[in-house]
Amino acid sequence: MKILRAESRATKSAPASNFTGTVFSDEVLKVTPPSRMRGSVVTFTPGGRTNWHTHPVGQTLYCLTGIGRIQKEGEQVQALYPGDTVVIPPGVRHWHGAAPDRIFSHLAMSEDGPNGESTAWFEPVSDADYKAEPVA
Repeated sequence: MKILRAESRATKSAPASNFTGTVFSDEVLKVTPPSRMRGSVVTFTPGGRTNWHTHPVGQTLYCLTGIGRIQKEGEQVQALYPGDTVVIPPGVRHWHGAAPDRIFSHLAMSEDGPNGESTAWFEPVSDADYKAEPVA
């Protein structure tokens, strides 16, 4: 058994190349072979969001606080609330982040692919997509 103390891991600013707005990440679990699992608590300030992206083995989000948004390419924006769990299949283009007027945090969990491939990042989400009225 191994205990990873919180004070040994600093909060990081998410890179502007993959995110819009101010976004912070607290690593919870990093890939340690033979496991390919990684996990982070990601906190989005109002308006903060990811770029469009995919995951080779999918992604699971567990919503912690605030109100968020998520969109699968080609579908409507969905609202996210504390306690919601989102299971995103492998290779599905999507984005997620905070509502325009709320902070939002989730636990993001994903696995690297069998050959070490990780998240594939694409273009930023347009303001029109982001500001679309979410469905419940």
